Amino acid sequence: MVKKSLNPVKIDYKKCIVENRLLQIRNDKIVDLADPLKVWTLEINAKDSKKVVDFIRRTMQPNDPVPLMHIKRIKKADIQKKTLRVVLCSVEMIREKQCVISLLKQLGPNFQYNNLNDTHFVPRQAAPTKELVLEWSDKYWPLSWYGNPNDQILNDYTFDMNAIKLLLEQIAIKATEELNSGNCYPIVSLFVDPKDIENPIIAVDRRTNTDFTILEHSIMSGIKAVAEKESKRREQVAKRVKKDTGSVYLCSDFDVYTTHEPCSMCSMALIHSRIKRCIFVQPMPKTGCLKTESGNNYCMHNNRNLNSKYEVFQWIGSEYPVPQIPEDTCC
Repeated sequence: MVKKSLNPVKIDYKKCIVENRLLQIRNDKIVDLADPLKVWTLEINAKDSKKVVDFIRRTMQPNDPVPLMHIKRIKKADIQKKTLRVVLCSVEMIREKQCVISLLKQLGPNFQYNNLNDTHFVPRQAAPTKELVLEWSDKYWPLSWYGNPNDQILNDYTFDMNAIKLLLEQIAIKATEELNSGNCYPIVSLFVDPKDIENPIIAVDRRTNTDFTILEHSIMSGIKAVAEKESKRREQVAKRVKKDTGSVYLCSDFDVYTTHEPCSMCSMALIHSRIKRCIFVQPMPKTGCLKTESGNNYCMHNNRNLNSKYEVFQWIGSEYPVPQIPEDTCC
């Protein structure tokens, strides 16, 4: 983590643009929604607060699927400040009360508490403004303010702009070649394995090829090629032809570059494949599934109803023109 002022990458935090070229795509419709989350709370004696906070940091915080860094773990339960109410973890980490009780035994036989329950709610995400911090703190639970959380998200991302430019140039050139060779769908995607960045997999749309089906979009073809490559690697490992460097789950932590904004099928396939980041060039307002205003407004990569997410950026520079295709084309 680097301080914003020391980050060598130029980031416009207000417009969410990196190096004047990469526009962050996120679900703008949910950034100011609290999305209340049930949590486990209990009441303790004030003198036990340090012990409990240490327990939370050691046992709860690393295992909670919902980051709760934006909330204040402790608040007063009475005017005298002798009793404190503490947030232990989300109910998404632990469903059953008896499981919470079992974990609390780690605090020793003399530790006493009251009112262990899951009736309190906290905002699932950090508030983007100070005004919302005050509003949500009053309505749900006291929150901390560390600035707009998306600023830190952008600041923590890593960008190799030279590599990104080279890869975008590669898919733009390939898309033009596909168009010139008669492909009615000159859509190209490129998959970069973080463990093998020198050998990216490039895939083209094959839906009009008689040997393939209408589902052979470039992203689907790319995922298939990644799976085939991994299957071959495992066979070689089994035959001791190749050293085992550890298996991967589909496209886990891959970067994907694609000429056109993916459709709902491909966007969801990237969710299932567990990619890290997708960068596209041409938005598809009617059929795309990443931008908030595209298609049916699913914003698939940043949808709260799905259990996985990935980063998305649109290249907004004019350096890498890609073929224009009918607006109702699913990519």
